[in-house]
Amino acid sequence: MARERKAVDAATPATVRLMVRTVAALGNQPRYRANLGPFTREPKVVVVERWQAEALRADPMLEVAEAGG
Repeated sequence: MARERKAVDAATPATVRLMVRTVAALGNQPRYRANLGPFTREPKVVVVERWQAEALRADPMLEVAEAGG
């Protein structure tokens, strides 16, 4: 059974700049995801690969937004 490769759009950058922090319900506990962290209530800007961005956005305990600049 052959694996299918996903087509990667050449215009899509290899990395993404995100601002990440934990949700208030988590309190002061640190959170680690996608080989990154610790994330806390203090916003942290990270430059990540696409697979890491997907993992961070999928975590309901993290608030993730595009970071400018």
